[in-house]
Amino acid sequence: MPSEAQHASVLASSGVQATGWGVLTGWGQHLPSCAVTAARGCRIMPLATPVFDNERLRRATRECLLGVAAVEAALAQSQLDRQAIAGPRTALVYASASSYAAANWHFVTSSTEQALYFPYTAPSAVPAEVTIQFGITGPYLTLLSGANAGVEALWQAATLLVTRQCDRALALSVEIFQECAALYQTGRWLLGTPLLEAAACVILERSQSAGAMHYRAAHGTQGLAQLLEAEDAPGQMPVYLATPTQHDGQSAGQYLRTRWPGLALTVVPEQLGICLACAPLIALMQAMSSAPSTGALVLSQWWDAWSLLRWPGTSHA
Repeated sequence: MPSEAQHASVLASSGVQATGWGVLTGWGQHLPSCAVTAARGCRIMPLATPVFDNERLRRATRECLLGVAAVEAALAQSQLDRQAIAGPRTALVYASASSYAAANWHFVTSSTEQALYFPYTAPSAVPAEVTIQFGITGPYLTLLSGANAGVEALWQAATLLVTRQCDRALALSVEIFQECAALYQTGRWLLGTPLLEAAACVILERSQSAGAMHYRAAHGTQGLAQLLEAEDAPGQMPVYLATPTQHDGQSAGQYLRTRWPGLALTVVPEQLGICLACAPLIALMQAMSSAPSTGALVLSQWWDAWSLLRWPGTSHA
């Protein structure tokens, strides 16, 4: 967390580009334009458990299977194979806020012990299963919080690339809610609804044709304004806002639209629902699909902390 009102970092030595991405959500193949309307009163939009013809994955938890499936989807989209990401030159950065809640909830409420569900090791379960499945032995980080963790996962993956600690980096996020439906009901649905189960993976590599990536962090409403003011002409790039609740998204969205009337703003929880750390990764995929050369600003909130990632797009000069 930044000790002052704002801190900023810029990767200027070389560009970073996404060479593949995969996303699985409870919406199926097509993302909605309005989550509340599409959900039709459903509080959780569940994601089907992937089925693998693999004996090693027979005992894997659902969140682990979703992580493996997201990486496979990213590989298929990138036209890479498993050998391309195996070994010590691939890094994995994992972000989540809810995928380990099921293990903790089971540990507290179950009358029997299960080694698979142990709360102190649960946050490592998904990245461990993914690295074993694909033979990844390079640098590894886990970030645990809401949407900010997704932004920071992309930033940390880019940092590992630019500092040449790896040749390829996977930013991965999994968020599940079905196993803890009773927990979220007990918590009075503080996150809002619909809760969207999702798994997302972005494969990043160094690129000479991409501009520098920016990362900035700040606190409070004043810090939020400073984040965008520090960017050159923010109105010329699409802005994706990821917040932990729809109320937060509406409040911040109204503030941003009032201050910058021409801002091309997408409030992610209004469109998709609440998917926490997956939200920035999905937003980046939307930006790359719709306007890969333009770039985008991905802005996220977790309590009073704000994070911003400027994705530069690809230059054709």
